[in-house]
Amino acid sequence: MRLRHSLHRAKLWTLVSFAAALAATACETPPPQVNTAVPITWGEGGTLKLAPQSDMGTNPWRKIVVLSRGVLTIGLQSHINAGLVRLNVRSENGRRSIFQKDIELAPKSPVNVTLNVDAGTYFMVLEPLQEQLLNVAIAARFQPEDPDALSGPDKSREGAQVLVNAQAKEGAVSYRDGNRTDWYKFDVATSETLKFKFQTSDQTKGVRAECITPTGLSFELTGQDKLVVREPGSIWIRVYAEQADSGGGYKISAESSPMVGSERKGIILKFNSNTATINMGTDDGVREGLKGYVQRPDGGLIDFVIEKALHRSSTARSKNNFGEVDLNLTVHFEMN
Repeated sequence: MRLRHSLHRAKLWTLVSFAAALAATACETPPPQVNTAVPITWGEGGTLKLAPQSDMGTNPWRKIVVLSRGVLTIGLQSHINAGLVRLNVRSENGRRSIFQKDIELAPKSPVNVTLNVDAGTYFMVLEPLQEQLLNVAIAARFQPEDPDALSGPDKSREGAQVLVNAQAKEGAVSYRDGNRTDWYKFDVATSETLKFKFQTSDQTKGVRAECITPTGLSFELTGQDKLVVREPGSIWIRVYAEQADSGGGYKISAESSPMVGSERKGIILKFNSNTATINMGTDDGVREGLKGYVQRPDGGLIDFVIEKALHRSSTARSKNNFGEVDLNLTVHFEMN
């Protein structure tokens, strides 16, 4: 009886030990170094000095935060020495290993490792597998599966934010953070001259703005832009991060005023860089210092000033190059 009881206890202990081992395998113990993990700076390389295997505890962990599903790329490159390293990537606060690979690094030969990941926080460490010091450059990039997964309603025209006359709006876009696009709408009730201001913050990279007129013309906003609209309609502006590592803050505004210009028109006969000759027809009232403009095919304006006023033709000078316009385009003048 005692023997049978002892065998039963031994079997029970074996089962408990096996279950504990399975639990330990399924949920690894997080390394203590993950608590001091340094966040990865996207798209910028940093250099790690890897200690020999006997002193691996000093090798730093890196923290990687991704906000949506996508592809994570880790780039490695040895500066001088060759060596074998082990790349270990973990999730769940460092408890679970999701990737581990031994990589042979040769001097100045980059190696890229790509991982499909979900939104979450990941921890990465490089471990040298040979008794030597290694200087390794490391960089990380992330490309979301859907660059607008977290953009909200204004990722499309249907959810565009409304621009109010002369009131600036601030925003931010980021390709890698799933917030690539912001749309804006500005309604025009009559013939108007619009002034757009588009500015990006100092740390912004690769953020652009596209303006689309009621007639479907589109052009890029360059900072200080003007547009003449002759028919009622909606102006659409799309602010977007251009590439996977693009993003940052911006400010945008639109200011409307009654269209400045008479219906008395002229046409450009010829131009040479910043100077143009304009045929005035039989109209009079043209004077030196009179301001005018010509609208480029993409919707933007080139301002000019009459430098020499003649009855049939006048000489106009602009800060911009008239080479951006076609001959025979109509020119307009401010009211007398």
